[in-house]
Amino acid sequence: MIAKTEAIVLRSMKYGETSRILTLYTRDFGRMSVIVKGARAAKSKFGMALDVMSHSAVVMYVKEQRELQLLTQADLIEQYRGIVEHPERLMYGFALLEFLSATVHGEEAHEELYEVLVSSLAALDAAEARPANILLHYLLRLIHALGLAIDARHCTRCRADLSHEQALRGHASFSERQGGFTCSDCLPAADAKRVAIETVGALRWLDTHAVAQSATLALSPRAASEALQLLQQHLREHLPEMRQVKSLSMLDLFS
Repeated sequence: MIAKTEAIVLRSMKYGETSRILTLYTRDFGRMSVIVKGARAAKSKFGMALDVMSHSAVVMYVKEQRELQLLTQADLIEQYRGIVEHPERLMYGFALLEFLSATVHGEEAHEELYEVLVSSLAALDAAEARPANILLHYLLRLIHALGLAIDARHCTRCRADLSHEQALRGHASFSERQGGFTCSDCLPAADAKRVAIETVGALRWLDTHAVAQSATLALSPRAASEALQLLQQHLREHLPEMRQVKSLSMLDLFS
């Protein structure tokens, strides 16, 4: 059948003399692998619509039971020049794509995941973007969409409101298995690790605001790094098959 949808290009590799094989994340079909014949020809009609991280409207011939579908048309919707022309933002953009590739498998539509990715790329593309905040916000939304949500608002044991000053006196504890934090008055879970109060506050703030507002949060590199490691470890705890996200080593949080 002929299928039309929107897609973000996650990966691209050369195939044969003039073709490309792409991994897409689409609005209507989820993750898909496609072949694009003539994509590397001197007078290719596709232009920048097939570049990694591009947001495009695509037309495909889709056949059930076939792993590699045929893409015949792609029209660029957004190139995200604010990302691709800035090396720091580019690495954060790659991290967004890699986390999706590492955690989501199979061809199954998930519009929430698609919208989270598109809105995060748009926020990262904006002039006022704070890349680390956007990545953290994206991971919180990704974790939520996968059914693994973290509760950064209440103690997992007594349900105390963690925004109250008396709930966290000096530190909090995070349990990957329970997916949340323990206040200072409660006994931490056996697998719990201490986390700075600033980190808990940042995750709570990001969890309650839209990604477009992430530039308004001032976050120290230490808290951003700790929050990123916490979210990544939470994903690994619940998705043991999750692949390594190689672009993380290139982020300024770990330099």
